[in-house]
Amino acid sequence: MSQYQETRRFKCTGGAGNPCIVIEQIRVADEAIPRPRTDYMTMDGEVANRLDKKHFLILMKGEVVKIQRALRKKL
Repeated sequence: MSQYQETRRFKCTGGAGNPCIVIEQIRVADEAIPRPRTDYMTMDGEVANRLDKKHFLILMKGEVVKIQRALRKKL
């Protein structure tokens, strides 16, 4: 089973102005995965794909959201 480590969170807004948080996480390398891989998901558990430096695509909704700002990671 893969293990994930959260690296960053992004505050985003959709076309209708709806806010959402997208979480960036690294899948930690193990025997099955030779090197780490970055994945994105929303706080609601929906899978996201990074389109460019300023946008994500929420896959199940087909909605493009724009990054407003990166949030600081709580220690």
